[in-house]
Amino acid sequence: MKKIVLTMLIMTGLLCAESYTKADRIKDMHKMAGGMKLIQNGFLYRCPEHSCLIDGAERILGVVKTLETQEMKDFLPEDQKYAYKFGQKSARMIELYAKDLIDSAKSNNMDDALEDYNQILRQCASCHLRLRK
Repeated sequence: MKKIVLTMLIMTGLLCAESYTKADRIKDMHKMAGGMKLIQNGFLYRCPEHSCLIDGAERILGVVKTLETQEMKDFLPEDQKYAYKFGQKSARMIELYAKDLIDSAKSNNMDDALEDYNQILRQCASCHLRLRK
């Protein structure tokens, strides 16, 4: 009896769970763009202790963590379903560069931080150019 009740509770939870919609994805992309803007402002205006760089990279990392839990195939057009691995790789690379940007900013190495920013931007643009129509 306990197993049946537990199974029913789990199924109810799964059915009631919010699905990740196109609007959610767009909102997350806006958060990433906001993080990129914050990083850029950090380079141009020199926030105290590079807080803009770190905050922007942390925003990006938060979105990447959300994207990792989603099935990317669901958002691709039928003729590009095969390209979900490309999107996953881009997300991993963005995560890597964002973490490195944080480390570079904390160690006051602005040349490396700028290179990390450029690499994040490159990964974003590459994914959008390939997967968006």
